[in-house]
Amino acid sequence: MKKKIVLCTVIALTAAFVFGGCGKQTGETGEKEASADTEDSNNAGDESSDDDGYVYVPEYRTLGSAGNNIGKTVMGKDGNIFYLEYAGDQTKLVSMNMDSQETAEVPVALEENQYISSLNMSIDGNLLVGLTRYNADVTEAEQILIKTLDTAGGELASLDVSEALLQAPNFYISDILTDGEGNFYVNGGQEVYVLKPDGSVYSQISLGQYISCFFQMKDGKIIAAYHDAALGFLVNEVIPGQSDFTQIDSPITFEYGTYQGGTDTDLLYTTNGVLLSCNLSDEQPAEILRWTDYDINSNNLTSVALLPDGRIAALTSDYMTPGGATELVTLTRKPKSEVEEKIVLTYGTYFPSIFAERDIAAFNRQSQKYRIMVKEYGDASMDYAEKRDIFAKELESGQFPDIIDLSYCPMSLETLISVGAVEDLYPYLDAEATMAREDYVESALKAYERDGKLYAIMPWYGVESLVGKVSEIGDAKTWTVDDVIKLMDSAENGAKLLPNTDKSGILRIMCTMNQDLFIDSTTGKCNFTGEEFKKILEFANRFANEATDDSTLDDLKSGRTLLDNGYVTSVSHYQVYEFMFGGPVNLIGYPTFGESGLTFRSNGTTVAMGSGCENKEGVWEFIRFNVSRERQENVGSPNGGFPILKSALEKQLEQEMTPEYITDENGNEQEISKMSWGGTMGGESYSTEVYAATKEQVDRVREMINTAQNGARMDKDILNIILEEAAGYFSGQKGPDDVASVVQNRVQLYLNETQ
Repeated sequence: MKKKIVLCTVIALTAAFVFGGCGKQTGETGEKEASADTEDSNNAGDESSDDDGYVYVPEYRTLGSAGNNIGKTVMGKDGNIFYLEYAGDQTKLVSMNMDSQETAEVPVALEENQYISSLNMSIDGNLLVGLTRYNADVTEAEQILIKTLDTAGGELASLDVSEALLQAPNFYISDILTDGEGNFYVNGGQEVYVLKPDGSVYSQISLGQYISCFFQMKDGKIIAAYHDAALGFLVNEVIPGQSDFTQIDSPITFEYGTYQGGTDTDLLYTTNGVLLSCNLSDEQPAEILRWTDYDINSNNLTSVALLPDGRIAALTSDYMTPGGATELVTLTRKPKSEVEEKIVLTYGTYFPSIFAERDIAAFNRQSQKYRIMVKEYGDASMDYAEKRDIFAKELESGQFPDIIDLSYCPMSLETLISVGAVEDLYPYLDAEATMAREDYVESALKAYERDGKLYAIMPWYGVESLVGKVSEIGDAKTWTVDDVIKLMDSAENGAKLLPNTDKSGILRIMCTMNQDLFIDSTTGKCNFTGEEFKKILEFANRFANEATDDSTLDDLKSGRTLLDNGYVTSVSHYQVYEFMFGGPVNLIGYPTFGESGLTFRSNGTTVAMGSGCENKEGVWEFIRFNVSRERQENVGSPNGGFPILKSALEKQLEQEMTPEYITDENGNEQEISKMSWGGTMGGESYSTEVYAATKEQVDRVREMINTAQNGARMDKDILNIILEEAAGYFSGQKGPDDVASVVQNRVQLYLNETQ
């Protein structure tokens, strides 16, 4: 039963973490220092305190006993924290004093087959505990109770809510809150029930998507926060009796993150790695700190508290790393003179990705000599062009950061090379006694190689490709634009080549895939007047003016839609494409005029070494840390991906082929699925169970990796020029020769000015 409960928690938190890596980031860079004024803890670490001689120092405490899993964690109002600890099939409610770190079990009387499924704190400081009782073979929920306990475990109230919540089979409580009227608010993940004090349903809101944060503000309002694909991140109030959420009124634009009610303010939240505080009437939130400055991965945050004595406490749970722990982190202000100094390395980026936050925090904790500090270009008020200009001015002045984030860099690698901003990494790799080039997947290692020099190493990666059923497109490993046109012409009338694709999208992909044909980065010359560019224009013109997501799984299986845009990060991902197409698939890549249309995409912290760095050994130490055997074989990428170290890749592929079993009630071993995959296509949901892969499936994925090429990106300004001029051809106002001529002139002028 423990596995069922823990898995639900992991799935919920994973959804929050995936979104948490997206979006812009606010805030300054540099090491944040703590204010000496302990009366105002909300100002800890702000700019005004940078010169007072104090800094925050983190302390870490792992929760739970060795080998046990930790579930929901909450902070109490009395200096204690409370958490669920799973040991075998048993679940315990545990309290821990934040100062003494002494733990004690909070007694909860459980019947047979009854489990603690949820834990939260009421606004008056009592514990709200959800209990679920299952049938004899633990396959179906039979009863759900909400109990109110004091912090010592004394039962204050018990309410049976089975009739209200078990209308849907095996309803699972994610969170419980209560208001001053005695109503209960139950979050089931994608829907919220408001229950009257007697347990009957007051109102129900069905959202149909994951509610990432469910909390209570200081004034008692119940808030549900979630990401809407069309509207962005929403922070909404749950009002009893209403069948929909009510958006809160605030001039602040909220982004995806970890939200909760503040003690002295309405909201205390983390978005894009920065801890912020605000009242709903504020024009802008107040920045408190950036978590990576204190070796904390904000994607793991579950709760934060600003303590009366000026300390900051945070609860983090690492569900993305095998063996990852749940920790209590306390930040205490201390004089600088008491803190050991390290050499600071700047990490230049638009905003740290989910990968970067995790890797920077992990590196900083183990490094005795270096500390990486994030340097963000611009702030949330700036658009892409403004941030790019800031970065460009630094390049012009030679002020390169020590570490350049290539995942979120406004300049192409070729531009960085041309201005001498990045360092060749091969001398550092070749000087290692325990590392060698041949230890790494050759094709992936060379993804960032230019003219025999290596400028970055992808720790983890995926491969972008076009995917089609072998019976429809054959088993060739590469193809040209002419091949695809032939396929389109020979397909049944009305068949679509790709779903959700328009003229501009295809043109963008095709120009990027073939950019070496059009732009010579060495000479700074371009060539768009040849037949290849005009052929790409004509090919793109075969697609719709606007993309429509109307292809279904049935269309893929029947051949009414021939291809899909694929991004493969695991063998199981490849297996899902076989399910979607209903048979063996070919990862054929995009049509090119070169050797391979399969392209790498970094799925980890991919960085370059700034040529002006005074501590290049420290930068190399960070790169080496991420591609070391220990990290490659035991950590993995938060969003999946293939490791670049050969031994780690083979270990991963072997695990994908290894079946997993359970023993049924008759003592027989039965293979179980390794994971579940799901998604939507054409407005229809789908899901499938993925079992151990076959050797043939693994071999196809290995071949895909070995034949993929670098994922070079075309300069955005050049792409914009192409798209602007191509619009005239797509609308019938210009011919391909006219477009090619203007593009040639405009791009060459741009290259002359920028290189």
